[in-house]
Amino acid sequence: MSEVLFSAKGKVSWFGGPNDQGVSPSEGLAFIYSYDTAPYLFLPQQPKGTTGLARRLNPDVHYVACRWDYSKTPKTMLASNTYALVKAGDFSMLAWPSDWGPHADTKRVADISPGLMAALGIKTDDEVEVIYPYTPPPEEAPTPEELYTPLGIFSPKRAKKPRRKVAKKRARKK
Repeated sequence: MSEVLFSAKGKVSWFGGPNDQGVSPSEGLAFIYSYDTAPYLFLPQQPKGTTGLARRLNPDVHYVACRWDYSKTPKTMLASNTYALVKAGDFSMLAWPSDWGPHADTKRVADISPGLMAALGIKTDDEVEVIYPYTPPPEEAPTPEELYTPLGIFSPKRAKKPRRKVAKKRARKK
């Protein structure tokens, strides 16, 4: 494992992707300025009615934003192919640094993708720990699929709605 240059522990929220109404349709990212810099982070097409990279982030991809100290973790380093480790309880997942935030007023230490939030089984204001950089041992090197959690019907908006109980079908008597 490489020397830890950044570590934060505290509350988390989600951000990014077409459903994020907390960012403007034209909002960019702090250290990734074009799709070509990190195409693995983004949806193949810009969402309709948007121009910024924040709304183009693929919510299924595991990414993280923190209030990075650029003197220790320069923007060029964060935009490279270096992982962060995000821990929540007994679970830990790798994630790509993607932005600076959340704002200090939120009293949160990290914003993560909806897919990463789902994979960790957490919700807004749960606790996480972020460690950067993190180099997994060769036998634990991730595949691209391990940095991706398809959300299916999950979205942070839908998750707030109460779920309907599905009635079990009774077996028909013959």
